[in-house]
Amino acid sequence: MADSQSTTSTNATPAAPPASKPFWKFWGWQDPHHIERIVIRSYPNIIFLYPSVIFSLISAIFMSFGWGEPANWGIAFMIVLTFNLCVLAFDFPRTASLTLVFSVVAIILAAILLNQKTEFFPFLSDQTGKLNPVMNSTFYWIYFVVMAVIYLLVLILHRFVDYWEVLSNELIHHHGILGGIQRIPAPGIKLEKEITDVFEFLLLQSGRLVITPQGDNRAIILDNVPNINRVEDGVKAILGVTEVSFRQRDSTLTH
Repeated sequence: MADSQSTTSTNATPAAPPASKPFWKFWGWQDPHHIERIVIRSYPNIIFLYPSVIFSLISAIFMSFGWGEPANWGIAFMIVLTFNLCVLAFDFPRTASLTLVFSVVAIILAAILLNQKTEFFPFLSDQTGKLNPVMNSTFYWIYFVVMAVIYLLVLILHRFVDYWEVLSNELIHHHGILGGIQRIPAPGIKLEKEITDVFEFLLLQSGRLVITPQGDNRAIILDNVPNINRVEDGVKAILGVTEVSFRQRDSTLTH
């Protein structure tokens, strides 16, 4: 797995921050040219379920007005949910994984369509004909509301309770409802960026940051950091870079 990851390693020393004010982005990233600090937020894997949440809202609206067949909406929802669960369950470390997944899906769909025309596989025709998942609008609304509440709690937790702040001379870990703070000197830290999953990168441009303070063998691992490339650029801009080593097997993941 490690051989197929996209990894960037950076050794940084402090640099004097510019006098201009920071410009905040939605995920906590700031323009490297107008930066005084940067906030890094690491989210749980549940954030990658947002396609199924969005699709459940669409299904709920259409089903509430009686638009479309319930079985068709049910099959479509199960396909989206299955894709989301596969993203959570497996790692697809190379772009070649996209080709493999889409090839398998294309073969299965082609077999189903061909079988509907010629009944090349009667058994397959009988089994696919039995697929009739039906969920009413209430199911979709409940799924959407429950997931929306969970997402809201996750965003509140990682926006105000548990996050990292990078300054020119130190890293600050904000954690706990009571405002606990852990301070780590910034000079000499080692920063590594890893893009371990193609689909996670496509969904939220996310990846993993591994921060190793100078003189400390214990690494700080931040998984599922959205806009990973921009976050890395911001950290390098605020700390200053003395040495950068780059290793990447798949060039399609660069920005």
